[in-house]
Amino acid sequence: MDLLKGKEIMVWAYMGNARMYQALRDYGDRISQIGLFSFKVNASGEIYESGVSIATGSTMRTYINKWPHITWLLTVSNDGTNSIFAALRDNANGAQDTFLTELVRIMEEYDFCDGIDIDLEKGDDYSTATASTAMFKNIYNAVKAYDRTKLVNICLPGMTSVNGSVGGENWCVYADLNSYCDIAAIMSYGMAWAGSAPGPVSPRSWLEGIYDYAVTVMTPSKVFLGMPAYGWNWRIHDTPENMGATYRGTSHTYYAARHWLKGKYNFTGDAPPQPFIPFVAYWDDDNMVPYAFPHVYDFMEGQDATDYNYPQMGGTYNGRNYLVAYAKQQHTSFGEVAVERSGDDYDSYSGVITKYDGYVTLGKNGSVAYTFTVDTAGTYDIAVRLCYPFWDKNGIYVSLDGESVHFSEDRLWWPYWRSTFWITLKSGVALSAGEHTIVASVDVEGAQFYGFCVCSAFEEYPTAGDATFTLAPRQFMDVNGDMVGPDTGFKLTLEMLRRKPDSALIWYEDFRDGLLTSYFTTLSGEWDVWQTPNSTSSRPYSQLEGYGQFAWQYSGFGDLHIRAQIIFPAGFSGKAGVFLDSLFCCFNYDSQCIELYEGNALKDSYNTSFSTTAKADLRDNPTIYTIEMRKRGTKVRVYSSSSNTLRFTATVSDVSGYAGLQSDSKVCCQLIRLGDAWTYEPYECFDVTMPDGSSATFGRIERSNATWDEEFQVFTLTSDVEESATRSESISSDYDFFHSDTMTDVVCGKDYTAVITPKDINIWISRLFLGDADGFSILYYQDVDSLVYWANQAAYRWGLKGMCIWSLGQEDMRLWEYLPKQT
Repeated sequence: MDLLKGKEIMVWAYMGNARMYQALRDYGDRISQIGLFSFKVNASGEIYESGVSIATGSTMRTYINKWPHITWLLTVSNDGTNSIFAALRDNANGAQDTFLTELVRIMEEYDFCDGIDIDLEKGDDYSTATASTAMFKNIYNAVKAYDRTKLVNICLPGMTSVNGSVGGENWCVYADLNSYCDIAAIMSYGMAWAGSAPGPVSPRSWLEGIYDYAVTVMTPSKVFLGMPAYGWNWRIHDTPENMGATYRGTSHTYYAARHWLKGKYNFTGDAPPQPFIPFVAYWDDDNMVPYAFPHVYDFMEGQDATDYNYPQMGGTYNGRNYLVAYAKQQHTSFGEVAVERSGDDYDSYSGVITKYDGYVTLGKNGSVAYTFTVDTAGTYDIAVRLCYPFWDKNGIYVSLDGESVHFSEDRLWWPYWRSTFWITLKSGVALSAGEHTIVASVDVEGAQFYGFCVCSAFEEYPTAGDATFTLAPRQFMDVNGDMVGPDTGFKLTLEMLRRKPDSALIWYEDFRDGLLTSYFTTLSGEWDVWQTPNSTSSRPYSQLEGYGQFAWQYSGFGDLHIRAQIIFPAGFSGKAGVFLDSLFCCFNYDSQCIELYEGNALKDSYNTSFSTTAKADLRDNPTIYTIEMRKRGTKVRVYSSSSNTLRFTATVSDVSGYAGLQSDSKVCCQLIRLGDAWTYEPYECFDVTMPDGSSATFGRIERSNATWDEEFQVFTLTSDVEESATRSESISSDYDFFHSDTMTDVVCGKDYTAVITPKDINIWISRLFLGDADGFSILYYQDVDSLVYWANQAAYRWGLKGMCIWSLGQEDMRLWEYLPKQT
C-alpha cells in the first residue's frame, strides 16, 4: 500500500525570508517537490536569474544537498506579463525558439535540478488555445529531447470548463495540455485578491468546480491542488482613493494575521489614537477557512434584520445570507376609507360581462354600474382597482357621476401586467352627501375591474421593500485590560451586491408553473414541460422541451429584447434559438456558430463552440448556453454567454409579429425572458437611514443619451447605443462597499437602528459593519486546519497527486506537523 498516494506536497521557494529557510531546515522531510522561483523570461525568450539565489554557496544549496528526496524544479516565470506570454506563444522574432534553447541552458548550468517548472500567466482568450497548447508541447519535447528523465511541471490557471476561467485565462484547455506535462500545479488561489471583494482566497465553490472538472480531462495523479499560505486584510471603512490606495486589500502571512488578532497592529500606523484590541476569529464552515473583523463593533448579515418588508426576501449563496427583491410591488395607502366595493358587487350591468369572485371581466359592450352613498359632504380621493390580463386586453373606461376617465397601457415593460393595481380615478374631488355612481365599461375586451375605494388620501407607488437592523456597539478590552472604544467615532459600511442594468422586464418564464396555454401557443412542432418528479416544491425545477416554434399568444411584438437558456440533449442537430417573426437568432450546432437569419437569408454569424448534455445529466447537471437578440427598428444585436457578450450587429427589416423559441429538433430550455429593447431597469441604488438618524442615497449612476422615469426608476435610451455607452462608471459583479460619514453621536453602550431601502430590485443586502472611523477591516487567512482539510480533499475526494502551496515561508508552521513525511 502506498501511504503517500495523493499526499505529496509541492511548494515554491519565493519569499527568501527567515521563515522559508526555517521550514526547509525543520520540515524538508514533509515536502516532495519545490519550485525554485529563481528565473524570469523576457519577450525575446531570454531567461535571466531573478529571485531566490541557487548559486553554489547560497543558502538554498544547503537544503538542496540536505534533502535529496525532494524533486527540485527550476521555475521560469513571465511575471504575469501578457506581452511576454504572447511573444513566446507566437514565436515573435524567434522568442519561443530562444526560450527552448534557454531552458536547456539553465538545466545544464544547474544540473542538480530534476526538471523545469513553467509559470507562464496572463495568456489570452480561447482563440489562442491551439497556439498556446503547441507552445507547451514544444517545451515538453525540448526538455525530453535534452534528458528524458527531466520532469516538466506546468502551472495552470483554475478552469471549471473549456472557456471557464474567472480571470480570462481561456487559452488554457486542460485536456489538450494533459499530454505535455509530467506534473500540473493548478493555481487555484487568487479568487479573492487586493482589488476584489473580501472573501476566501480559495472558496469551496471555485475549488469544487475546478477539480470536479479537472479530474475528468486530466490524469488525476499528475495534478496538484493549489492552495494559498497567505491571506488578505481588506480595509472597509472608506474607499481606496480616500485611503490613498489603489486597492483596499493588503496581503499578509499567517503570522501577520495572528498579530492583528493579538492586537499588535492597528489602522493608525500601529500607534495611538486607535486602541490596540485583540479580536476573536471566526470559522467559515462552508469554505473551511478562518476570518476576522478587526475594529468592527457590530455586524449583521442581511437576514439578521429585525424586520423586513415584502418584496424583500431571504436568499443564501455560498454560505452568505442576504436579502433581495426580485420585483417591485405596488404600495398603497388610503387614509380614512368612506366607501369600498369589490368588482363583483355591482348594482346593474349591460352587455357581456363575466363575474368572478371579487372582479368582473368586461366583454363585448360590457358595462357594470355601482351606486354608493357618501354620508358626509367633503373632498375625497377615489381610486379604482384594475387588471390587464395580457398585452391585448389593456383598456377600460370608468366614470364618476357621468364624467369618464380612460385607462389604458401600451408599455410592454410595465410591471403590473397580469396583476391587479390601484390607480386614481379622481383626486380631491368634492362629493355631496348622498348617492353617486361609478360605471366601468369596456374599451378592450378582456380587461378586468376589481372595484373602487372612496377615501381621504390615496397614495400609490412601486416599492422594493426595506429592511431594519438593530446595531449594538459595545466596548472591547484592549491589550492592557482597559475597556475602550473608537477615538474619532463610528462609520457604517454596507456590503452590497449591485448588477449591471438589464432590459426592463416584460416576461420571465422558467416553466415552473407548467405549460401555460392561456399565454403560450405552439405555432409548429410539439412542445411540453418536464418537471422534477416527486418534488415537494410548489414550483419545481422545469424545462420546456420540444421542436418547431413556441410563442407567446401575441402577434404585436416589434422592438424587443429576447433571451433564452438553451440545453442541447444528446443527439441534437440543427439550429435552436429565439425568434421574432422572420428573424431567427440561433445556435447552429452542426456548424458550431451563432447565426442570425431573416427568413432563409443568413445575416451574420459568430464562431464558437458548444456541446450536448448526456441524458444522465440533462435534468440535474445540464450544460446551459445563453443566447439573446435585441431588435431596435432595423438593427439587431446578438449576444451570447452568461455575461451577455455582444457578438455582432446586423441590419434587418423592421418586422413585427410573434416571438418565442424555435428549434429544428428536440431541444430543452430552462428560461426564456422578454425585455424592452430601449428601456432598462437599473440594479444599483438604495437609501439608508443611518444609526445617527441621518440619511443618504448610494449607487445611482448618471447617464447620458437617456431619459429617466422617476415613478418606476427606469431609463429609456434616446439613441441606438449599448447601455454601457451611457455611463462612465463601471459596475462590479462582486460585492461592493458603501460608507457613512463619521458618526460622533453614536457611542458604545447604546442600541441603534439602521434602515436600508432599495430603490431598485436585484440588489443583495449582504452585510452591515459598524466600525471604528479610524479604520476597520475584513481579514481572511489560512491556518493549519484549513490546509490540512484541503490536502485531504485532494487525496481522498479527487485522487490527485497532492497539494501545492503558494508559497513557502508564509504558512502556519504548525501545518508541517500534520503532514506525512515524504521519506
